[in-house]
Amino acid sequence: MKIKFPAFRLGLQSRLAIRKHYKQLLDFLLGLQSRLATTKRYKQLLNSVSVPESGLGRSEWLLSRPLYRFARFELKAVPKPQRARALELQIRQWAPFARTGRYVLWDQENALVWAWDADRVESAISANQLKVKSTSVVPETLLQPCQTQGVCVMTCMEGYEGQVWLDHALTGSRWWPSPPGAGEWINFQRDAGILPEAQSSQVPQPLPLSWSEKPWGKSAALDHSAMYRGQGEQWIVPVAGLCLFIFSMWYGMQLIKLRVAINERTAEYQALSQRAEPVMAARGQALETLNRIKQLQAIDRYPDQISLMGKVAESLPKDGTYLKEWEFVNGKLKMLIASPNKLASSHYIKLFQSSGIFKNVRAAPTNDATSLTLNMETLPQAEIRFAPE
Repeated sequence: MKIKFPAFRLGLQSRLAIRKHYKQLLDFLLGLQSRLATTKRYKQLLNSVSVPESGLGRSEWLLSRPLYRFARFELKAVPKPQRARALELQIRQWAPFARTGRYVLWDQENALVWAWDADRVESAISANQLKVKSTSVVPETLLQPCQTQGVCVMTCMEGYEGQVWLDHALTGSRWWPSPPGAGEWINFQRDAGILPEAQSSQVPQPLPLSWSEKPWGKSAALDHSAMYRGQGEQWIVPVAGLCLFIFSMWYGMQLIKLRVAINERTAEYQALSQRAEPVMAARGQALETLNRIKQLQAIDRYPDQISLMGKVAESLPKDGTYLKEWEFVNGKLKMLIASPNKLASSHYIKLFQSSGIFKNVRAAPTNDATSLTLNMETLPQAEIRFAPE
């Protein structure tokens, strides 16, 4: 018994030391995980790049407002399986860049798109020793506070951004290098589709510069957050395995369990990829069908004039008012309305502007109060919200 007793005490001390080292190692790994969860945010301005302090977090490339454009695309008329391809075609027609980078958010039947010059942005990313494919590009607007309704002016890294919000969704955006004047503000609201009676000539006070930790919407096409999490896990596991192998066999068993879990996730990912192959093939067929639909729609973009005349006639009051003249050329419509009574131009401008068929309705000056000449543009069939009967 006297010979075995010192060995017993030595084994107990070893186990206490192992527990102590394990606790220290666990604290170190938790701190390392916290540092990896932070974001290294690079800020690209018009003529410079702001580089963050050194760290271990994932890299995020923040674009200043004048470096990108925003548009909201309505895809209600496009079948759901074909909307992705339709959006791709519309972005190519809208964006003025040779290669377009984009951040896409889906809002039910609409798509919010931020687009930038991919060559310019990727060149700046590479110049800062970052990998283009593993660096998340985020427009500045997506870190600003969300609004619920109305119009506002946001202070940006460079200049100011006017925003229009409808039911918690961004519907319009414009950038100015300095606070907009009253005329610029009115033009912005008019271009955003705000009705004249709802427009305000007073420019609101710009909201202060404020960013959230993460974007308020996740991109449907260019989000690499999952990739960054995977890279962090692959780096932590070998380090943890080496440390735990030195200090304790018990923690080595935990490492083995962790590796088994990673293998299980990898096998699940491969199984999901195989199951997705038929979906990808069906998507290719849907894109081909969408292309044929676009070609057919291009043959006759606008509704037939008989339907348009019928819609206009139904909108006129039943007091002897009638359609006297009609001129339609390439979507441009000019009509003359006559009546035994005096005609109010503002009433008819609002009537046809809100019909969902016409836009940019304007009244031509006339000396006859009982006649009214209106000029307007007809929406293409793909954009009409309520097709004429």
